[in-house]
Amino acid sequence: MTRHSLVPRAGLLALALVLVGAASACTDLLTERPKDRISTDAFFQTAADAKAALAATYRPLSTQSLWGINLQWPLMAATDESRVGPEEENPNIVALTQLAWTTTNPYIAGSNSAGGAWGGLYQMITRANLVLARVPAITMDETQKAQMLGEAKFLRALGYFYLVRLYGDVPLVLTPEDQAALGPRAPQADVFAQIVQDATEAEAVLPQSWGSSDKGRATQGAAEALLAEQYLWRGDWANAALFAKKIIDSGVYDLVPNYIDAFLPGSQNRSEEIFAAQSSSVTGAPAIDIAAWEYPRAMNPNSNGGWGTWQPLQSFIDSYPAGDYRKEVSFFTSGIDPSGNVVTFLPHVYKYRPTARPGQQDVNWPIYRYADVLLMYAEALNEQGQTPAAIGYVNMVRARARNGTGSENRAEPADLSASLSQADARAAIFDERKWELAFEGKRWFDLVRQGFTVFQTAEATDPTVIPANIQPTRMVWPIPQAQIDLNPNLTQNPGY
Repeated sequence: MTRHSLVPRAGLLALALVLVGAASACTDLLTERPKDRISTDAFFQTAADAKAALAATYRPLSTQSLWGINLQWPLMAATDESRVGPEEENPNIVALTQLAWTTTNPYIAGSNSAGGAWGGLYQMITRANLVLARVPAITMDETQKAQMLGEAKFLRALGYFYLVRLYGDVPLVLTPEDQAALGPRAPQADVFAQIVQDATEAEAVLPQSWGSSDKGRATQGAAEALLAEQYLWRGDWANAALFAKKIIDSGVYDLVPNYIDAFLPGSQNRSEEIFAAQSSSVTGAPAIDIAAWEYPRAMNPNSNGGWGTWQPLQSFIDSYPAGDYRKEVSFFTSGIDPSGNVVTFLPHVYKYRPTARPGQQDVNWPIYRYADVLLMYAEALNEQGQTPAAIGYVNMVRARARNGTGSENRAEPADLSASLSQADARAAIFDERKWELAFEGKRWFDLVRQGFTVFQTAEATDPTVIPANIQPTRMVWPIPQAQIDLNPNLTQNPGY
């Protein structure tokens, strides 16, 4: 068995099995099969092959590898938004809400069949590297080729952006040959430099939009949103504002009139959605089954049942402004069980809903929405001392919430005053992000980038967190112990 240091999977070139239509993934994620190398080398011959390889690169976003489970569960459970429900009996899932994860927790450290968050992200990166290595030699339309390579670079940059924020220094793997090397963790500065290079090159070749048959593929706007967010993370306010404003000025995106319409079935790839993990049986994308994990067990919302894996904290629900429409449509406490009876339960998230029940979840997981970009731009302006202008963009988001279903005229959330101090505006922007982007996987990162004092205060509102675990070391996830065992050049993060 060949030893690799990054992804617990069926070897570097087992992607060939996916590309030629293998029905299921190998369960022995560390087993190499030399014949896979031959299959993959022979596979990249035509434009259709390139498109199939690119589709395989997108796929981890929507499967259990990432937003199907391994990003969704930890990022939801470990913030002041929500907790693991009291009915949950899996100790590894309960550990997520306690900040009690370890170097072997399957959802963070990669010992489950999907490889954990680390494995899923490197799976996407590995596939992107394969596209970037093999597709250039294919004889095909050069514009189409350039766009495909741009998509692969965007996906690689996105994968590294999650990795560097979650784990800190991580191995920087840019070629199939790098994959086999037992390399050390690269400094975060090097990883960010690669993110900027990949996303910038992607922006230069990706279209502003795709035709109806290609909706959901990365666009110029997606690359710009990634660039804006990573600059925001690093405190480069000028560049964060530059790329967020490009999206605003493009005229391609807008807020849908009714907030909840951005998440309901049929919302996929509308004007507000800049980039999302696709979840649609119509397009053949995997079903992310968000409702399966958020709905109460009594409701059985889809074929997998309701598990209430993560539930909103009452303190989070109470934090919304009184009368905020987003609060009204994002939670519920009663519903119809499979027998047709009305049942009541603790508050659960109702922001994502399947078309039919029972039935597979068929709405996308938002990664970048236009509202997010407006708030990124507001933050970048405020940090540069342009507070009145920043407040104007926050008020655009609040106005949509105030309009309710689209034609209401509610009192709240009222416009913020343009005379706010920079510090008060900063707090207001983070609050607005908390309410507008609730349960979209953003809150963890917003808490971490505000520093330990904010992180500590927020986590203390969750009664399921073990107080002793609220430490600066928990703001970074552990490097999977299985990967350290395979690669002696990897080191563990402090506190694990």
